[in-house]
Amino acid sequence: MRRPPFDLWQLLCVRAIAEHGSIHGAARFLNTRQSAVSRSLHNLEERLNVRLFTRSPAGAAPTAFGGEFVRWTQTILDNVAGMNARARRTGKGENGHVSVGIQTCVLPGRLSTFMAEFRATHPDIVFRYSEGTGKRLLRRLQRGQIDFAVVTRRNLAPALQVTPLWSDRIVAALPADHPLATRPEVSWTDLRHETFLTGRDNAGQDFETLIQRKLGETGMRPKIRRHDIGSNRIVALVQNHEGVALLPASWLPLIRDRHGHDIAILEIRDTGGSSHLEFGIVWRPDNENPCARSFARYVEDHRP
Repeated sequence: MRRPPFDLWQLLCVRAIAEHGSIHGAARFLNTRQSAVSRSLHNLEERLNVRLFTRSPAGAAPTAFGGEFVRWTQTILDNVAGMNARARRTGKGENGHVSVGIQTCVLPGRLSTFMAEFRATHPDIVFRYSEGTGKRLLRRLQRGQIDFAVVTRRNLAPALQVTPLWSDRIVAALPADHPLATRPEVSWTDLRHETFLTGRDNAGQDFETLIQRKLGETGMRPKIRRHDIGSNRIVALVQNHEGVALLPASWLPLIRDRHGHDIAILEIRDTGGSSHLEFGIVWRPDNENPCARSFARYVEDHRP
């Protein structure tokens, strides 16, 4: 690689000479010897093979090309100063990117509300989002492919740092003409003969574990049918009388808006009360991304 035709110190000297009108004034401004400024200018002009300043007893004035070179110099030095400031801010976690994986059963907008204050105070940090099942997001997190994961708090690896975010009540969706649909609430025992439908963004594994635990206590072997579709399509299967579905209660406004009176939503209660999905935001303590560390401090300081 060829050596660049000039260095930043030479450009600083050129700018200072142009601004102060003399080599003497530039040296005083740069807090260096006049001979050092004169030598830098001489070496630069020799390397470029062009005169940048006309010297006289009155000082130094840019030549026609020198004036153009001074303008280029200003642009370069401004860019360098900008890069330096950006690098410093990035090192402090004030500028850069943070990647967040969101389990697809999380209601859109809920995380945004939690993050609003951080985004307002750190406008130069850009968030990039992805979604998937909790298991897939945790794998990506452990591989360093994302900085944070918002998932249900189940079977988390001990090496991960987790902060609780919120709890979401679990409800049952049944066809509107189901024999249980007129009740205000049902128990797990009432649902023991039903076929449970789970989808990819419906916290399927969490729901399956809950169903197995609740109905296993009664000696029943629950029927669970898995589908690789979203929760809205799962609700459509409920309308078709193919089974019942479990839903996070936060999704109810969307479900009711799209499915109206075709679906009955019931509370599920037993001796332990209502069942819940517990959500948290998870990250690796050894993450070296300064922006991620800044956001992690915010998360810990603003836990609900």
